[in-house]
Amino acid sequence: MMIDKKKSGFSLIEIMIVVAIISILGAIAYPSYVDYIRKGRRTDGMNALTAAMQKQEVYKANNAVYGTLVQANIPATSTEGYYTIAIDPAGCAPPCLSMTATPTALGDQNADHVSKYELLSTGLKRWTYDGTSYDSWEDHY
Repeated sequence: MMIDKKKSGFSLIEIMIVVAIISILGAIAYPSYVDYIRKGRRTDGMNALTAAMQKQEVYKANNAVYGTLVQANIPATSTEGYYTIAIDPAGCAPPCLSMTATPTALGDQNADHVSKYELLSTGLKRWTYDGTSYDSWEDHY
């Protein structure tokens, strides 16, 4: 008695074609994904600056001048660690205060197109995108 065996499965060529297609799609999608992640982390810098400026205003209300980061109890990095917080003495003339958030190397955030966020005590919010400075965080994406 003869048993009829049917061939089934995938050939090596078919599997190689599928792997090649998946590799090409991955090579195209990965940079977009990384950029999307960096954009999502930008809020960490903006939130850190807003909180830091609130602490500076409380310090000024109690001491009549703005303080250093240590005096105002402000951490030098953002909550998630993707930005470094600093006071920028050249950002505006006293009695104005300028604070900046610059990306750190954590999570490769320093490769982002946004190289700096700045918040002034006057309420002005600046950001630098690919070397160009803009005066509103509203259009930062």
